[in-house]
Amino acid sequence: MVNKYGEWALVTGASSGIGEVFAGRLALIGFNLILIARREERLTALSNSLTSKHNIKTEIIPCDLVKPGSIELIKTKTANLDVGLLINNAGFGSTGEFNNCDAQTEGDMVILNCYVPIMLTHHFLDKMIARKKGGIIFLGSSVAFQPTPYMSTYSATKVFNLFMGETLWYEMKKHNIDVLALNPGGTNTEFQRIASVGTGPFVRTPEQVVTTALKNLGKKPSVIDGFINKTMAVSGKLFPRRLIVSIAGTIAKSLYNAKGKKS
Repeated sequence: MVNKYGEWALVTGASSGIGEVFAGRLALIGFNLILIARREERLTALSNSLTSKHNIKTEIIPCDLVKPGSIELIKTKTANLDVGLLINNAGFGSTGEFNNCDAQTEGDMVILNCYVPIMLTHHFLDKMIARKKGGIIFLGSSVAFQPTPYMSTYSATKVFNLFMGETLWYEMKKHNIDVLALNPGGTNTEFQRIASVGTGPFVRTPEQVVTTALKNLGKKPSVIDGFINKTMAVSGKLFPRRLIVSIAGTIAKSLYNAKGKKS
């Protein structure tokens, strides 16, 4: 993979969960890493661990990607590094009826989940196209395949990620650049705690999600992690939209209440 894409991989949201596992797996393969997240102490600890275990180079960029100036900071810090693999992993969600959610938080979610991946992808694509190689992963979600009440903004952002991954997969083929939209379902990460939502009965691990991503990058435009999640996504195409939204709302409400929230 290093020969196929290039020596450096950039991972956003690298300090925990799926992002941290991506970093560990890519270090094992032999990539040098640019690690981005808000928590500097975690990034430093991860960087030190990976460099000592795998004899790779790392650069850490502690920043809040929602804040103004963060994209320019990343551009400056990576100006002399050829990023061959971009993992657009950072994101967060929220739960509850939309009118009861904090408007600023919902807006920040759109910035982090949608705007940031677009800006980073657009920036790093120029060099990938010039080198005629590269790889990009957008972190979608199984909720991208059905509107999900009580997670309205989040499910909408994941449709955005899914469509960006799939459309760029087609556009970038002629440049020898692989693009994948990765769509996990309930995964045992900090995301569930921050979003105040349960994982559901068919919980997957970050390790399984990352394995799914790396097995399918370069082979298809998008992938759903886990057999049950795939089955649910496919079954959603077989029934009337009204029924699918109602079922999704009932399930989301039960997971939301399972975390002690009031709908």
